Amino acid sequence: MVRTKSVQMMADHLQRLTLEENSNPSAAVHFELLQTLDQLRLAVETPEETILRLIYQPPQNAALRTVMDLGIFQILTDKAHRMQGVSALQIAEYTAADEALIVRLMRLMASLGLCTTVAPGVFRANEKTAALTRSIAKDGIPCIYDLTIPTLSRLPEYLRSHLYRNPEDYAHSPMRWAVGQSQFEWLATHRDQQARFNSYMASRRQGRPMWFDTYPVSRLLNAKQPLDKSVLVVDIGGNQGHDLAQFRKAYPHLRGRLVLQDLPDVIKQTRCSESSIEVVSYSFLDKQPVRGARAYYFRAIFHDWPDHICQQILRNTMAAMIPGESRILIVDCVLPDIDTPLLQASLDIQMMSIGAGIERSEGQWRRLLQTVGLEITGIWNHSPGMESVIEAMHIGSQSG
Repeated sequence: MVRTKSVQMMADHLQRLTLEENSNPSAAVHFELLQTLDQLRLAVETPEETILRLIYQPPQNAALRTVMDLGIFQILTDKAHRMQGVSALQIAEYTAADEALIVRLMRLMASLGLCTTVAPGVFRANEKTAALTRSIAKDGIPCIYDLTIPTLSRLPEYLRSHLYRNPEDYAHSPMRWAVGQSQFEWLATHRDQQARFNSYMASRRQGRPMWFDTYPVSRLLNAKQPLDKSVLVVDIGGNQGHDLAQFRKAYPHLRGRLVLQDLPDVIKQTRCSESSIEVVSYSFLDKQPVRGARAYYFRAIFHDWPDHICQQILRNTMAAMIPGESRILIVDCVLPDIDTPLLQASLDIQMMSIGAGIERSEGQWRRLLQTVGLEITGIWNHSPGMESVIEAMHIGSQSG
């Protein structure tokens, strides 16, 4: 009876959230709706059903990777097949794969909701199928699978052989141990995968708020020094300068210089279209050469690295900061200290595997920053499921 009441309460809450999602949609409501759906499923499932669902996740990923190789989702979304669907026999003819194999792969895809079965051996695209032809899936699924699975499949063996010590040494990360290369080394030697990775990361950001949509930019203006010739924002490890270009577009009236920094090989390939952005070769493992900037901006940098490397990066940056005026802006996940969302908890294990990195909780961020003499002066986000913007300044120097 207690379980029945609990399920009914969640179902009622789910109904209220669904109505709110339809009438007043927001990222926070959408996140809560998904969390409630997950909780409801766990409440309805028996423990054995939960265990079996987890056991048989690896075949799903392997089958999906194969279907991406065969280009089947693109076939399903082709105009000629969009309405009536396409048979396994036709797909076999298009791909030169066995018809029997196509049936086995595609019935799993249909069970995952990635397409629809309209008749025995006949499959039709749905709204999920269309997304699987875009960069987030077309590039993301093969790249992340190929990058991570060789290491993740041996992660239990690595942890066992290392006496279950938390991986904290980038030079001896699980990926280095399993395949002989770190994440960045592997991508550098697999140029096609590097292109896929870049495309995937860019696609993940489409439609999401930019950092300046979340962070109150007015905080950068509350300082004694005028901005006429000063540096407003330094984007460290900013790749192609997309974030700075979008910031300039959103705030064309703001004075102050914008500086893009990345490694020399990245800078050589930079096609930054914004002429007002200064492009500089730089490694964040060296002392920061741009002094007195209003903000030193790091997006998706620190989760790649263990604490001791992050401390080095932070100290290199702090040496160039003006206490009370300069700040570090970090765009990264801030995990709740309890009830961490599944995606973020999964990403944490992935980051640990490929480079001894970490997705940090709020408590972990505070402790990391305090070790180098910084304090968090604000955290902003649109939803617990999205990246947050963390502002950090010298301890005791908060200016606003």
